[in-house]
Amino acid sequence: MRLNFASPNRDPNIAIDLGTALTRIASGNLNRMVVPSRIEGRPVVRSGAIMNVDAAVELLRPLLYRARKFGVLRPNAVACASSGADDEERETLRECIAKAGAATVVIVPEILAAAIGAGMDVSSHYAGMIVDIGEGITECAVIRSGRIIEAFSVRTGCSDLRHCVLETATSVAKRRIPEAEAERIMRESGIAGKKEPLRILFTGCPEGFASIPGEKMSEKIEPVLNRMTGAVRALLESLSPDLACEVIDSGICLSGGGALLRGMREHLERLTGIPVATPARPLDSVVAGAREMFPVMSILNRHMRQLH
Repeated sequence: MRLNFASPNRDPNIAIDLGTALTRIASGNLNRMVVPSRIEGRPVVRSGAIMNVDAAVELLRPLLYRARKFGVLRPNAVACASSGADDEERETLRECIAKAGAATVVIVPEILAAAIGAGMDVSSHYAGMIVDIGEGITECAVIRSGRIIEAFSVRTGCSDLRHCVLETATSVAKRRIPEAEAERIMRESGIAGKKEPLRILFTGCPEGFASIPGEKMSEKIEPVLNRMTGAVRALLESLSPDLACEVIDSGICLSGGGALLRGMREHLERLTGIPVATPARPLDSVVAGAREMFPVMSILNRHMRQLH
């Protein structure tokens, strides 16, 4: 994925991860801001793509205003886009951030930022693999010598699992359950499933709860899980024997919200036969990695200024 330089004359000083569920901004001095990716309760991003430019600008404008130097100088931004995003989606992202108040915008690969933020040595001559399971996208890549060698993504993520849990629990309980309760059930049961019944809590109900068989929930989420992990299998199957051996030796790094799902790491290990590790703060991998890319962007910008 190419870097999109809006201007070679400014060095970046904020990183932006405009996610399906949450938007994270990190500055060069490590200050961070996290807000829901919603305006008046409506989502701004769906499956990694901006749904409405005006809503995205409204969401980002106060965040970028707070990132101004001395309250006056507009920030220069590094923003992350999925490797599966097309040119129009990347341009929409750049346009929204510019309209929201950024002086310049550089678009970088989200999966590369995730790898850096998760602590992978992306400069190594030995290939490593990163799997980033977000709210709306599951993305994976093999990285070597600072380059993405192979990448694969599907627009399926944690939100699809949650929706499946919500629909299944609603069907069994014969009443709509809150999204927060679906989140709790998903976190409690994980993706490995439970043999014992899952309790669905209600307010204003005489019993206070309903039960759903653990096996039924596992059966319902399996197709969604297969779409997510199918990206990992597709990428591994596309690798040359030499690259595959390097990945087997170096292992897989799992980041994003999916890394917090109980049983996900073990499931990927069983699926691939490769050891899987998770960073200490998997939710922050993308924005932290983008922030760590500031020195590289600065060097490239200085080089471009010399060429001009």
